[in-house]
Amino acid sequence: MRITRLAGLVAAGAFLLTAALPVSAADTAMVRVLHGSPDAPNVDVYANGSKILTDVPFGALSKYLAVPAATYKVRVCAAGTDGKVDANCPIIADLAFAAGKKYTIAASGLVAQIKANVFVDGNAMDGKAKVRVVHLSADTPAVDVLTQDGSTKVFENLSYPDATGYLALAPGSYDLKVCAHADNTVCPLDPGALDLAGGTAYTVFAIGSLKGGDGVKGLTAVVGVDGMAAPATDTAVAPTGPTNDTPNGTGLAVLLLGVAAVAGLGASRRFAKARAAR
Repeated sequence: MRITRLAGLVAAGAFLLTAALPVSAADTAMVRVLHGSPDAPNVDVYANGSKILTDVPFGALSKYLAVPAATYKVRVCAAGTDGKVDANCPIIADLAFAAGKKYTIAASGLVAQIKANVFVDGNAMDGKAKVRVVHLSADTPAVDVLTQDGSTKVFENLSYPDATGYLALAPGSYDLKVCAHADNTVCPLDPGALDLAGGTAYTVFAIGSLKGGDGVKGLTAVVGVDGMAAPATDTAVAPTGPTNDTPNGTGLAVLLLGVAAVAGLGASRRFAKARAAR
């Protein structure tokens, strides 16, 4: 992903913030961000007037970063604009996080109705795989999550923009599909087999548009790892996952919070014009 190739720029911007953000484990929250708005353009993120993240694409899910428990103010602009505080950069967001908790902030919906959704993430369980599903496709009706043969409903009647609870499962490979609650023969999303490891908690995010097309990204799934149980040596294991591409580190915390601020991008006509021109 492009977000990975920009890691050097991200780290350089974060360096400017590190001195001002002393962190101890007891005073931190863990935060990750998902860009799930199917027609929003890529975005640039500014902190304290400096660009710290460039060209963040749809579907990018960050790793967890340590955030000192506090409230942060950031600014988000349409990628490629001049970064001035005007209609291209309508977002000045105050985001607060509590110590000892983990959060996912996900932007969803089309630009005209874009919103930020905040989810409190769970911890892993020794010996079990834990999984939940989050419905973030604004134009997709309520869904059921079924086994591939349709014989078992794993989750039922999940509506936008809700999350299921975590289900504890034996480790293994699970081939599931997402079907319309009203008609289980209509299954618009099949993420393929999920290999779920013991001692690991997962979230499957359904993002994008059911209709898609004409510059609007179609329905897709993003899988994130919410936590891993510590091994017998009690060595801490950082959450990782196939869609978590941003480097971990305390000084990077504030820059990721800006991605969540895309929830107000639909308020700007000039922002929408910038999107149409891309």
